[in-house]
Amino acid sequence: MGEPKNPDTIIIQNNFYVSGLREIDIWNYYQKNKILLLNQTRSRELIFFIATDINKNVVVRKLKDNSLIFLTLSNFDQYITGRSLSIHSCMKKVEEFGIIDIDTSDLYKAKAATYDVVNTMDRAPFVKDIKVRFTGKDSFHVICYFKRSLYIDKARILMRDFLKESHLSKIYDVEYKQSGDKVNLDLAPNKYRGGFITLGSLSTLGLKCMEVNLKFIRSFNKQMAVIETIK
Repeated sequence: MGEPKNPDTIIIQNNFYVSGLREIDIWNYYQKNKILLLNQTRSRELIFFIATDINKNVVVRKLKDNSLIFLTLSNFDQYITGRSLSIHSCMKKVEEFGIIDIDTSDLYKAKAATYDVVNTMDRAPFVKDIKVRFTGKDSFHVICYFKRSLYIDKARILMRDFLKESHLSKIYDVEYKQSGDKVNLDLAPNKYRGGFITLGSLSTLGLKCMEVNLKFIRSFNKQMAVIETIK
C-alpha cells in the first residue's frame, strides 16, 4: 500500500505526544523496524489493534475472508499501515518461553515486582534465561526462556507452582486478576492463542514495547519508549 494517503491524520494524542502521533509517524516507525517485527512474529498468529479515530481502536483477529493473520515479508506493506497501531502475538501450543505479566498500573510498584520476579525465577530449574520487556503501557513482561520447549499449558503450571511456593506468594497475587493495590503476577498469556504485545510493537498509547536491562530498571521511565515523529 505504500505511504499513508492521509499522513497527517492524528491517531494518538496524549501526554507523550502532545502534538499528536500521526499515521506517517506510525508507518515510518514500522518500516524502520520491519526486520525486528518479522523476526518476532514469524509463524505466529497475530492480533491487530487498528486505529479508527484519535485514541480509539478496534481489535482484529481475522481477515475479511475469516482467515487468521500471519505477517510475512510479502504482505508486510499491505497489513502494516499508518493505522496499524499495535501488534500482539499469540502463543503456540509448544513454546520456548513463558510470560509473567506484572499486572499493575503503578510503574514504581511494577519495577520492584519485576526485580523480585526475575531474581526468583532465575532459580527455577526449568528456566535458562530471562528477559524484561516494557509493555508500552504501565508495566513489564518477564520473559522466561525454558531449558527445553514445553507445552504452554504445562509451562503455565510450572511457573504458577514455582511462584506460589516461593516467598513472592506472600507479597503478590499469583495468576489471578489484579485486586486493589496489590501487584498480580499474571500468567494468563500462557495458553494456546493467548495474546501478548510483540517486542518492537507500539502499544495503544503509542509507546514501544522494548527490552529493559534489569540493572537499569529503577531509572527507567516511559519517555524512553516514545518514538520519533516528523516535525
